[in-house]
Amino acid sequence: MTDLGGRYRLEASIGRGGTGEVFRARDLRLDRVVAVKLLHPWVAEDEDARRRFRREATTLAQLRHPNIVQVLDFDEALPAPFLVQEHCGGGTLVRSTQAAPLPWPEVAGIGLAISRGLAHAHAAGVTHRDLKPGNVLYGDDGLLRVADFGLADVLRREATDVTLTGDGTRVGSPEYWAPEQAAGLDVTERADMYALGCILYELATGSLPFEGSDRVATGMRRIHEDPPLPTAFVPDLPPEAEALIMELLQRAPERRPRAEDVARMLAGDVPIIPEDDERATTRIALEDIPPTMLAPEPEPVRTGVRTGALRFGVILLAIGVLLAGVGVATGVQLTHAGIVVDKPLGRTAAAAGLAVLVGAAAICGALAVLTLWFSRNRSRAQSRFVRNLLGLLAVLVAGLTSGTIVWTANAWITVGVSALWGKLQ
Repeated sequence: MTDLGGRYRLEASIGRGGTGEVFRARDLRLDRVVAVKLLHPWVAEDEDARRRFRREATTLAQLRHPNIVQVLDFDEALPAPFLVQEHCGGGTLVRSTQAAPLPWPEVAGIGLAISRGLAHAHAAGVTHRDLKPGNVLYGDDGLLRVADFGLADVLRREATDVTLTGDGTRVGSPEYWAPEQAAGLDVTERADMYALGCILYELATGSLPFEGSDRVATGMRRIHEDPPLPTAFVPDLPPEAEALIMELLQRAPERRPRAEDVARMLAGDVPIIPEDDERATTRIALEDIPPTMLAPEPEPVRTGVRTGALRFGVILLAIGVLLAGVGVATGVQLTHAGIVVDKPLGRTAAAAGLAVLVGAAAICGALAVLTLWFSRNRSRAQSRFVRNLLGLLAVLVAGLTSGTIVWTANAWITVGVSALWGKLQ
């Protein structure tokens, strides 16, 4: 056994992660069981890691709620900074997911506890960022408590504070990522609501919204896909259950309900679906729901490939090739440096030269449009082969575009557009 600060006696390890280890311990001064989170010695040597640990402690210490694990003490003295929390000996919510699907009243009770804890944290300006069943604990009193705010971000930080995670950095567990989290974008408390939707989906159906052998690839799917309806797994799931879960799993963050509103609905203070709603099987209705809950309807997300720009580029390319071809057929000679016309310049040669120049300009524009189309649709392609093919085409066409622009500029100068146009007057 090891004593910390002469007060906490470590008894047994109950969890281990990349930055630290959690022990069941006894508070010798107050004679009670507590949980001690101890940083690994090699992690404690990093000043940034200790700063994050200190932030976690101060953040959690401000959150006093029955559904959030309570911080009791903190000591950052080297070589072993540690955080003391109330002991939750009932295990994690993982045990419930393993028994899923659960009856909706039981799922709703779990969701109510989590949403109340999140509502308190969000009101204090804190978002969890890694909400998952393993971070929801059963306390010794049987109540559920949200734990492990190690990735939490203080939303109302001062401008001089250090951001814990930089732009483009993905944190959390891929199975419970929000779409914006998977995309590496900034996240708000609405990311926690998406994670809550994933947990409720898993508890109600026995399956995650997205599944696959590759965790990260599975996590990325939610950027472009909506999950199957829960009733595809549990046909007798109540309509209000499916409606609430699917609202939480909206890809647009602003369309997800807030934690406090979810808590009110699950507590029965606000109906999830009004009785007169004909769309009860598909979504939560807007009427009878507080205006703070739902944002205005956004534009629908289009996941298909738009071909308008492709068609425009192909047509413009065909016109350019046709005009250049007519000019060449009329008698204009082309070299790598530009256009060679007969001298003295006649009207026919002038018209042919102008046709070549206008056609070359059209080809430049068409190739630029095609390059942009290939580049933009590369990111939308689901198949790796298609993504690679479109990327290769974008590079090749971009190179061809550059060469065509240079040739057109040279041709413009060599023949003298004003001379060609003046000959036609």
